Amino acid sequence: MSFTEIMLPLLPETVLVCTALAMLGIAALKRASTTKEGVNAWMAAMGVLLAGLAAWFMPDSAPSTPLLVSDSLASTVRGAVLGCGLIAVLLPAAAGEIRHRAEYRALMLFALTGLLLAVRTNHLLMMFVALELASLTQYLLTGFSRSARASEAALKYFLFGAVSASFLLFGLSLVYGAGHTLDFIALQSVSQSPMLIVGLAMALVGLGFKLAAVPFHAWAPDVYQGASAPVVALVAGASKIAGAAILVRFLAVGFPGHAGSASWGGMHAGWSPWLAVLAVASMVAGNILALAQNSVRRLLAYSAIANTGYFFVPLASGSEEAISGALFYVTVYAVATLGALAVTSGVERANGHDSREAFAGLIKRSPMQAVALLICLASLAGVPPLAGFIGKFTMFSQTLKSGMSHGNAGLAWLVAIAVAMSALSLYYYLLVLKQAFASSAEAQHAATLPLGHRLAILLPSAVLLLIGLFPSLLLSPISSAVRALLDGPS
Repeated sequence: MSFTEIMLPLLPETVLVCTALAMLGIAALKRASTTKEGVNAWMAAMGVLLAGLAAWFMPDSAPSTPLLVSDSLASTVRGAVLGCGLIAVLLPAAAGEIRHRAEYRALMLFALTGLLLAVRTNHLLMMFVALELASLTQYLLTGFSRSARASEAALKYFLFGAVSASFLLFGLSLVYGAGHTLDFIALQSVSQSPMLIVGLAMALVGLGFKLAAVPFHAWAPDVYQGASAPVVALVAGASKIAGAAILVRFLAVGFPGHAGSASWGGMHAGWSPWLAVLAVASMVAGNILALAQNSVRRLLAYSAIANTGYFFVPLASGSEEAISGALFYVTVYAVATLGALAVTSGVERANGHDSREAFAGLIKRSPMQAVALLICLASLAGVPPLAGFIGKFTMFSQTLKSGMSHGNAGLAWLVAIAVAMSALSLYYYLLVLKQAFASSAEAQHAATLPLGHRLAILLPSAVLLLIGLFPSLLLSPISSAVRALLDGPS
């Protein structure tokens, strides 16, 4: 292979790294503290846009190896990760929250680089290294503001992350010991053994942490509340989509023969029953704990935990259509959460806190923010005709369909729990919307938002409306990518 053939598949990641290094170099020359926050944000946004263009125009004939795959799923997920990353870097931090602004934005680009590499690999070791690149930078970013709350969140995030990384690495080593290969595709032929079962279970612990699944979720509320808004957007958006895609690739490509079944009346051992248990725990705990939250950031954190449970429901079925619906929904969820976080950040600028009461009278103070909040929270709740409803309907209906094809009740029990918990979630979303639309505020003023912040509010809302009206724009490429992934070489 020539140098060009080696570097061509890495062009988007190379653009991100070069942009980050350029920002660090400029900051070193100008003394970072004198560089304006908006300049760094727009430089980072340009880097993400250029990386997206590089990925878009990359030829389909780019060489593909287990270390770096160039398939449809990688291309589709890469676009979604970069889109969420763009919104994250556009969001400004609170005034005076970040001192070293260039280093802060550069770390965000390094985190995106790790996520892009992780979703594009069929190699156990490459997956771990890429995930750790993203994770370590996110730990640093969480505590970057050095406030007491951010420091506590960063410490919890790091400690939980270190334990989960240990589980993941040890699990992957057991998988390698059972199969004597690091290639996902080659692992398909590995026969079931105690070593493989234990390795898979430990790997699921590590990947469950990345998705904030119960009981590996304790870091999420503190990070969502303590970290600066751009970091929370990165964790809730790009990281969530990447984690979902990695889990799909790891299980569907590497271990399709070890799925087992979580069907009512036909349950047998495999990773499917494990996912069903994690789904129930995440949905129930996430939604019930969200009811008690007054901080909207913490509410969104518990919503994220619950939505991980929804994602596990169709994944436990193992069917092509259900997995496609799951990835579609995770993407929609990430976009809706980004929009809600952007509005919450704007409200914090005006009121200094993120309690539900801070949203009182938002429709009078800032109609744009109020309408955007309505679209995002309604989509998270699954209200038609928004994209969130399409996502939930698709993944739950396809999960039911896949179970019925086996002649028993299938996963109807799991879908019933998911639908009940989804209905419950509508209540705590409505509590926030009630404040925004039906309550009056003492101080009728709104903070002036920079252009990047306004874009971070408007773009998710526009995407949710567009996908709600034309779901095939996103669902078709995801379905084609999942079909190609599952029908690939065995």
